[in-house]
Amino acid sequence: MPLLFCNIAWMNHYAGRDPNDPPKGGGGFPVLEGFCGEELNFVACEDGYVYGHFETIKGEEDRQVNIQRLGAGPEDDFLDGVDIVWTAPTQGSDPRCVVGWYRNARIYRHRQKFNGQFPSVRHVEDEITSFRVKARIKDVRLLPSSERRMKLERGPGWSGQVSWWYAEDTKNRNARDFVRSVRKLLEGERETRRPSSATRRKRRAGEAASNAYSRYVEKYEAVVHPRHNRLQRRFEAYLKDRFPGVTFPATFCDDLRYVADKRDEVMVEIKPTEPSTLRFAIRTAIGQLLDYRQHQRWNGKQLIVVETEVTNADDRALAFDNGFGLAWPIKDGGFAFAWPPKRRQAVI
Repeated sequence: MPLLFCNIAWMNHYAGRDPNDPPKGGGGFPVLEGFCGEELNFVACEDGYVYGHFETIKGEEDRQVNIQRLGAGPEDDFLDGVDIVWTAPTQGSDPRCVVGWYRNARIYRHRQKFNGQFPSVRHVEDEITSFRVKARIKDVRLLPSSERRMKLERGPGWSGQVSWWYAEDTKNRNARDFVRSVRKLLEGERETRRPSSATRRKRRAGEAASNAYSRYVEKYEAVVHPRHNRLQRRFEAYLKDRFPGVTFPATFCDDLRYVADKRDEVMVEIKPTEPSTLRFAIRTAIGQLLDYRQHQRWNGKQLIVVETEVTNADDRALAFDNGFGLAWPIKDGGFAFAWPPKRRQAVI
């Protein structure tokens, strides 16, 4: 799914004009005027949507968003199915941090006007007359101030002065790692969203698994864990030793790609694991790799590298039935590989 970062002013709630929650940072206008277009970015409207704003005006020009870089056609006025990640300067000052997101949103090339058909009373009261993106209420998440811990850096390859950032184009390795971490956070959020109280009463037996999965995502997916990096370096070292001519093509959100012995390119997702988290890790990797497969039109081989030997038949079937290979370290410093039967002879 395409991903766009949009920088806005810092607010605790984005619930409307409030002297107890003034916008901080975000340019000169919010500081001087005490309000901003994004102050209603997380207000649920009567039509089931949330409407988001980020500033596109520079001088006399209201700039368009180049939605073609996200996958739209040259004549399209909008693009659906985009993940919008909202960032803001922490309490009004650097560093910027992730404050929330819209999943599966619609983003428009040009500013959209409500033209008097306001979606909520607050839009009327605050005189917010336009928007840039919209998403269904169920696909929107605002992080509490205490949970806004994902920080952006400054410099080449990171978000600059423009309020929107096509982050997946970056060549900066730290920025790529950051984008991957954000994607994993969003995927983990989707997998672990709590059911209704009625559903929980009916499915109490699944609560322990859900909580365990949430802990796995929080520990290993919300940030790039050191064990992730160690496992990836060990796997790369093995490939270099086993295949002297191996190459590592550039990635696009995925962790690693390699080409060995002139065979097909393989896309790899790296997952730190213990025996208790192995199935959660495989499930998370499958969700990400399926997303990359669809978004990047990938039709090649995909491999999940874990730290734990995959001995359980159900865990193997989970990967194999969806077309994914598995690999894990073995005692001699190498790696064991297991592929779906139809590919077992074709891939190392």
